[in-house]
Amino acid sequence: MTGTTRPAHGDQSRGTHRGLFRVSGTGRVWVLNALMALGGIALFIGPIRGLTPFEAPFHFPWWSLAAMFLLAEIYVVHLQFRRDAHSFSLGEVPLVLGLFFASPVQLVLAQLIGIFAALAFHRRQSPLRLFFNLGHFFIEGCLAVIIFGYVVRLGEPIGAAGWAGTFIATSVTSLIGVLMILLAIGLSEGRFDWKALPKTAGLGLLVTAANTSLALIAVTILWQDPMAVWLLIVPTVTLFLAYRAYTSERAKHDSLEFLYETTRMLQGSREAEGAMQALLYRASSMFRAEVAEVLLFPPNENEPTLRTLLAPDGSVEIMKPVELDPIEGVWARVASEGQAILLARPIANPRLNAHFESIGIRDAMVAPLHGETRVMGTIMIGNRMGDVSTFDDEDLKLFETLANHASVSLERGRLEESVAKLTELEGQLKHQAFHDSLTGLANRALFTDRVEHALTHRRSGSTAVLFIDIDDFKTINDSLGHEAGDGLLVSVAERVQVCLRPADTPARLGGDEFAILLEEMSEPEDALRIADRIIDSMRSPFILQDKEIFVHVSIGIAVTEDGRGEASDLLRNADVAMYRAKSQGKGRYEMFQPDMHEAALARLRLKGELQRAVDQDEFGLLYQPLVDMESGTIVGAEALVRWKHPEHGLVSPDRFIALAEETGLILPMGTWVLQRACHQARAWQLRSDDVRDLVINVNLSARQLQNPDLVDEVAVVLRSSGLAPESLTLEITESVLMSDTEAAISQLQALKKLGVQLALDDFGTGYSSLSYLRQFPIDILKVAKPFVDSLLKGVEDAALAHAIVKMGKTLGLETIAEGVELRDQWTHLKRLGCDLAQGFYFSAPVDEDTFVRLLGELGTKARSPRPAAENQTVIPFPRTAG
Repeated sequence: MTGTTRPAHGDQSRGTHRGLFRVSGTGRVWVLNALMALGGIALFIGPIRGLTPFEAPFHFPWWSLAAMFLLAEIYVVHLQFRRDAHSFSLGEVPLVLGLFFASPVQLVLAQLIGIFAALAFHRRQSPLRLFFNLGHFFIEGCLAVIIFGYVVRLGEPIGAAGWAGTFIATSVTSLIGVLMILLAIGLSEGRFDWKALPKTAGLGLLVTAANTSLALIAVTILWQDPMAVWLLIVPTVTLFLAYRAYTSERAKHDSLEFLYETTRMLQGSREAEGAMQALLYRASSMFRAEVAEVLLFPPNENEPTLRTLLAPDGSVEIMKPVELDPIEGVWARVASEGQAILLARPIANPRLNAHFESIGIRDAMVAPLHGETRVMGTIMIGNRMGDVSTFDDEDLKLFETLANHASVSLERGRLEESVAKLTELEGQLKHQAFHDSLTGLANRALFTDRVEHALTHRRSGSTAVLFIDIDDFKTINDSLGHEAGDGLLVSVAERVQVCLRPADTPARLGGDEFAILLEEMSEPEDALRIADRIIDSMRSPFILQDKEIFVHVSIGIAVTEDGRGEASDLLRNADVAMYRAKSQGKGRYEMFQPDMHEAALARLRLKGELQRAVDQDEFGLLYQPLVDMESGTIVGAEALVRWKHPEHGLVSPDRFIALAEETGLILPMGTWVLQRACHQARAWQLRSDDVRDLVINVNLSARQLQNPDLVDEVAVVLRSSGLAPESLTLEITESVLMSDTEAAISQLQALKKLGVQLALDDFGTGYSSLSYLRQFPIDILKVAKPFVDSLLKGVEDAALAHAIVKMGKTLGLETIAEGVELRDQWTHLKRLGCDLAQGFYFSAPVDEDTFVRLLGELGTKARSPRPAAENQTVIPFPRTAG
């Protein structure tokens, strides 16, 4: 097989010297072509005509050799690697066969005829490239015949002399071909890159040697017994197909790498002009094209089209106004069809034809750049170079994908400056996803991950988890206020950190609960000593609001010495031990022991009661209004489940949802909630035309999202209730989505096909990431209550809430603020452009009858400064709030 290396902007010819690259100094190259032709003619009419063929068992007719050269040049394997391209063929095989089984004159003529047919009719090369390739092939063929003819006279053809003559002939011609190509490049570009010679020549000689060896095996077989030639067919075809298969896979890999690197480049560019210029350079390099162009259509009819152009001579135009009508020719076709097209000449539209002639286009691919509401432009590449004669369907698919990535980047560049600020805040959001915003410690997600890692990658020693709970924290929080409570949590976190080793991991799990991971302890007693230090550190008073407050903590310790077990078991054991410490008088620690089953028994009892509740329909729903921020009207409600316990009354979800998830009871419970909420929403819609568009929001748990029958269940409930799909919104938390991203995407896409809306609940409290928001088909972003609470704490605290609302706008998502309790919060959110809100400022969760009364109280009680629109119901804001 023959191969060569060339820059990406180039053309190729056969074998170790495949191609003349992009030529600008055409006159100098034509002179080189003429010199090569004269040299070949001199060799042909001189030494070659004086050579006489030796006796061979048989001779190939000239036309069969020409056919072999033709096929060798047609079935070429092309390999693109970074900015180098390689082409491989079996071109030396017919050359070597002709040296042994044809006369010198017939061999040279057969080579020229076969290669001319391939280059002129199959690859359709330009005259300049065609004559160059024929010229250096002519010289190489003549040199090969002459060298072989003189060396083979020193011995037998099938022997050392014949083999040596063959290898010398093919190697010399390979080097001559490489030198001719580098010389042509230097003449055309005005500079000579001789540094490329060793690499190019080395690869060429290596592949030439392999081809020559294969051909000599064929010669040996044919010389001894021509009927045995079929033995070569299978390995030869197999090797060729293997190369083509490898090339196909490599092309797929290169396409993915190209898209990844281009996307990263576009995302990293802060200026649209620089991004477009870099995009054109990368596109022209990847597709081996001479010309690349981006046209941006004006939003208004009276403005010019802006063109960024990479021309064949290497010149660049950036954002140059041009008089092109986007409703004519290819632009109209691309804009109307919304997809990329292949374009070949002749072009019927005179204006379009003139445009392409002005920039020297022979063939091209054109793809639309989609904006949010229109096709904002096109990207085009043209004049395919190299052995591949033109662009194909695979190129078009990759090019269209590239255009889609570019569309996103260009659209992003047109957004307001606040989007750039959101990008800067992404790092903060990612940190927030894994750290507690108040104390800066790891949050539950990160801590659980660290525990799992410690158990699966334990090197030596014991591993322990400490659960810490502040005793009587609720009393302090209620008496001194939330601000004092937050200050206490921060101070406790600081004291805990002082007691730890640098390698230990402290975390705040939520509320007043902390946890510590201790790894590679020399003995379990190390955990006890750290617990002692933590308890001792709390003996000094805390200063809160100029008051000395004495605080104690209860600590539960769970240790694993062999590293076995699940992280959840270790965490659960530490939790059980912590509750034992509290039950034993607080302000102390307890090591988990196997006999600590009281907590487990309590959970078992709760599980039995929960099973009974599901069987006996002990659940009910409350409804919290969703309020339009602009008009103050009720647009929907979130359905919230409550347990009507026969002994304890209404039980909030935080008491039983986690256990329901763990036991699987969440599935029948979730189905009941969905049925009840949808039927109730439809009943409200039928009461009056004023509420015919009322929507209902229902929460989905992790187990429900994992249920393969979920989509069918939702469809059945919608049909049975008569509720329109667009009137149902399903809410999913971040942690639920990230637990199994691939499965979640599949389920959500299936739900979207039903027509329901999807909301991301408590955004920012889990694995917050800008990248995954674009993976999931989310319609609504719910701002978690902690971010709403931060709005009134200062600029820095409010920054994340600002960022989340702006992010929703940027991504085209509706935003709902949760936990709005104060008028100032509502005013601030309204100024930010938040769409909807819910919270105690508007109404606590209420039963069905109360919700109906809220719907019946019209705009006279609304505190919104804007009057309610027709057919909308105004929420009576509580006059005591704020």
